[in-house]
Amino acid sequence: MLMEKYFQKIPRDYILCNACLGRQFPSEKKDLNNAMRGKELKKKAGVRENQTKSCLICGQTMSSIERYADMIMKSLSDYEFNNFVIGARIPTSMIEQEDNLRAEFKLKGGETLKANFSRELNDEVSERLGVEVTHRRPDVTVVVDSLVDIVEVSSKAIFVYGRYNKSKRGIPQKRRRCLECRGKGCPECNLTGYSTTDSVEQRLTIPMLSLFNASRIKFTWIGSEDSNSLVQGNGRPFYAEILEPHIRKPKRMQSAINKLRDGVSLKELTLINKRPKSDQQFTISVQSKFTLNKRITKRNIQNLEESFDETSVKMLPANKNKSIIKNIHSVKVESIKGLIMQMKMECEGGLSIRRFITGEGDEVEPNISSILKREIKINQKMPFDILAVNLKT
Repeated sequence: MLMEKYFQKIPRDYILCNACLGRQFPSEKKDLNNAMRGKELKKKAGVRENQTKSCLICGQTMSSIERYADMIMKSLSDYEFNNFVIGARIPTSMIEQEDNLRAEFKLKGGETLKANFSRELNDEVSERLGVEVTHRRPDVTVVVDSLVDIVEVSSKAIFVYGRYNKSKRGIPQKRRRCLECRGKGCPECNLTGYSTTDSVEQRLTIPMLSLFNASRIKFTWIGSEDSNSLVQGNGRPFYAEILEPHIRKPKRMQSAINKLRDGVSLKELTLINKRPKSDQQFTISVQSKFTLNKRITKRNIQNLEESFDETSVKMLPANKNKSIIKNIHSVKVESIKGLIMQMKMECEGGLSIRRFITGEGDEVEPNISSILKREIKINQKMPFDILAVNLKT
């Protein structure tokens, strides 16, 4: 009986749009939405529709669904997606108005303004696009801010797997942070936060940004090499997280691969379905030519190869608090001419190749220098080359 009284009182005493009125009195009729319910209540209370005055709760937000849907359609026009979701930011004052009304009349169970507005927008845009709404990891997320009347779009990241070859020495793998701004972004670095000097990362970034029409890319490298090392064979693998992509399934994947040349090339680039493991295990094959301070014998060579046949070494990190065990699968001497020795080795990824060869800083034990009992000098311009990198499954 009391609720019947409120059916009459609220429409008469408060200026509410149909949706905001109907929302306060949930209906069990599934074919009756909030706006239809509100219209029915006004009719029963003998209240005329007033189109000129703003709703006490939402202003004119609920009557602007089609206008906001138009804005969303325009914002999504250059995005590729299979599903989406729309959320909303509603001014606190509107939320408080609805809460105060419900508290005064002890109204319970009704949908909130934010939920009502978001649902109506999702339904309207979904119908226009013919694309489904999903709340679980949507391809694009749209947020409508009704206070400042703007639409924001964010796109779910895409992950790719690739391999690169490097046929030119002197190119570092990673971009260096800008020394002027220390990564914050300034005119010197074109607001990127990174130095404009050449790198594998820089060369891969440019065509991939264009390919996915993305804002930026985060790389996960499967190991690293010296800037003066070559990367041959099947190439070094990497993963990349493509942030804020507009294109999700590029048709020009092969052309992006073909664009890279002059020292760095893409061997492979493939879309993957999920975020890759952060601790990917791998093995690496390396070739190096270096200079000994004294000649060695065949017995020395035999001892070296036997010492590193399926064995392990201890590697001390920079802080030297805890050693790391790395597996060495093989070391093979390919040639020796005077004091110049060329060798090939296969080992577990993450080993410092330079220190394993030279024994610098006693950071890898045992090492090639310690087994041969010779000082070793690596050619800084041609330290070692990567022949193959194989992922462990």
